Amino acid sequence: MALFQQFTTKVGQYQLTNIGKMTVGTRFIHSSSSIAAPAKKKGDMYKYQDELPPLPVPSLKQTLETYKKSIIPYYPKGEKDPHFLKYGKVIDDFAKTQGAKLQERLEKYAVGKRNWLSDFWDNLAYLEYRDPVCPFVSYFYAHKDINTVIGKDQLLKAACLTSETLKFMESIENESLEPDVLKGTPFCMESFKWMFNNARIPNQTRDLSLKFEPKENRFMIVVSNGYFYKFYHHNLETDTILPLNDIYAGLASIQQASHNQPAPKNPIGILSSSHRDKWAENYQELIKNPINKLSLHDLASSSFVLCLDDTFPTTFEERFRTMWHGNGINRWYDKPVELFVTRNAVSGFLGEHSKMDGSPTARMNDHIVNQVSKMTLEDFGSADESLNTPILFEHLKFEVNAKIEKEISQELVTFENTVDSLDIKVWHHFGLGKKQIKQFKVSPDAFMQMMFQLAYYKYTGTLRPTYEPASTKRCFNGRTETCRSVSPESLKFVKLWENPAVSREERIAAFRDAAKAHIEYVGKASMGYGCDRHLFGLGQMLQPDETQHEFFTDPIKNYSSHWYVSTSNLSSDQFIGWGWSPVVPEGFGLAYMINSDFVHVNVTVFKNNQMGLTADSLAYFLTLAANELKEVLSLDAPVKAKL
Repeated sequence: MALFQQFTTKVGQYQLTNIGKMTVGTRFIHSSSSIAAPAKKKGDMYKYQDELPPLPVPSLKQTLETYKKSIIPYYPKGEKDPHFLKYGKVIDDFAKTQGAKLQERLEKYAVGKRNWLSDFWDNLAYLEYRDPVCPFVSYFYAHKDINTVIGKDQLLKAACLTSETLKFMESIENESLEPDVLKGTPFCMESFKWMFNNARIPNQTRDLSLKFEPKENRFMIVVSNGYFYKFYHHNLETDTILPLNDIYAGLASIQQASHNQPAPKNPIGILSSSHRDKWAENYQELIKNPINKLSLHDLASSSFVLCLDDTFPTTFEERFRTMWHGNGINRWYDKPVELFVTRNAVSGFLGEHSKMDGSPTARMNDHIVNQVSKMTLEDFGSADESLNTPILFEHLKFEVNAKIEKEISQELVTFENTVDSLDIKVWHHFGLGKKQIKQFKVSPDAFMQMMFQLAYYKYTGTLRPTYEPASTKRCFNGRTETCRSVSPESLKFVKLWENPAVSREERIAAFRDAAKAHIEYVGKASMGYGCDRHLFGLGQMLQPDETQHEFFTDPIKNYSSHWYVSTSNLSSDQFIGWGWSPVVPEGFGLAYMINSDFVHVNVTVFKNNQMGLTADSLAYFLTLAANELKEVLSLDAPVKAKL
């Protein structure tokens, strides 16, 4: 028996036995609800894929006209400014010379491709990005509280979230997940393929994104007390998801095993928070050891990651920091699906961004939280029968040499300094939500974008380049196009609004003109007819020995896409918020939700930035802007008859 180091521990009504490296448990509770194996017949998930149009290559003329208009607000005298007129001539020359050649090359490159942008974009925008993915690229969701017995218990909630995530995973595998359709328009479902059994692998200059066969990797990674465990979530004989009570037993025993020892001296997870080239170097050092190589392979090929945290976050900011970056130790940042549940049952999600944007994972998180909110203890079954289902988990081992030990020590300090350099403020505004905004006869999203413009102008006295993503998923393998929220109309709006001599009617008219211009831009961008992705594609057509035209090198070109304000709207009744980092050193990250009765903005910014901007101050001006818009537009809203 010494060979197997056998011992047993009680976990609720479960008897689990650890034999050597692999823990095998026997369940003594019968589940009242069985989970069927995935259907052999494929569903309708991809039924619209062949009908989706390819991503278009816009005409050069259209793109340059869109671009030219977008930069007008940044010249002191607008379209009459001598510098704008001079650059306008440069743009016109580009259209006739190098631009025409690059356009021809891009059109030829796009022939036979359903999405000419995807390879360029995934590589340059994400996989070649060298700063740490967390906190600078990944995005988080903070789940709403669930006021039930399950919703208030860490392990019960974690088991339910795991079970529902696995069901969602199988709906992708058997293609039974309903396709995304918005107002009769189908959206591309390609990115869902990258959600599970996928990982970003550190590599010098350009990372890799690897996809593994789900049926050959029926396990997830559970992180507890800084240790990593490989937990088999399927019955390996029948290829069915484990019943809830078995999932609970496995998580409980993993948590107990992880706390039967002190926290790791060399927490390996912190390495995934590193600068990507540094992480690639350390990764290569780690895999020289065959034990480390196997453990890293298991991390990469796993379905997803679940982190059982020992913290008790309460405030918005504490919760959001837990989801955004955590402590760097109880994390693995290279997975597109990473769930968290804390000791006080606060839960959330973090997503590695390279192969997916937010909409697929938002759909999953919205679904699983909604399902868990309906669950009761009865879903865990009764103790009337034993099916003796084996529960398997394995502690992933890492052997750390002196070099890696030193790197871990350094990365712990770097991580702490990095997350401490970032400020966060949650602006949660009741009394102004989708219902009331619609009474103003304006798009809720356009309202929020103009509110941002007004708040930033109040704060800084100017407008600076502002980014909002427009989804291009109506095209095959579409991701996003940039909507340039600052426009001549939005600049006119904020200037008139802040002028006390301007009448209420003029203010409202200027607001509506700005909102209309924004909606029109979003509409064009979502069809693939913005300017940023096309200009990016033209730049990729340059040959190594070619000199860039002055069009590319004029300072306004970089300035106009230096996103001082980076925004995105993702709304769900199952979230209390979401967010990410600012994308430039002196910029804000504004992740917003527009729910029925409130609006919410998660504000992030670097502390001590060179412009002296703070999250608290912007939140203050958001309140001023929201209240003013509400007050003035309410006078223009239709009055409902009282019954």
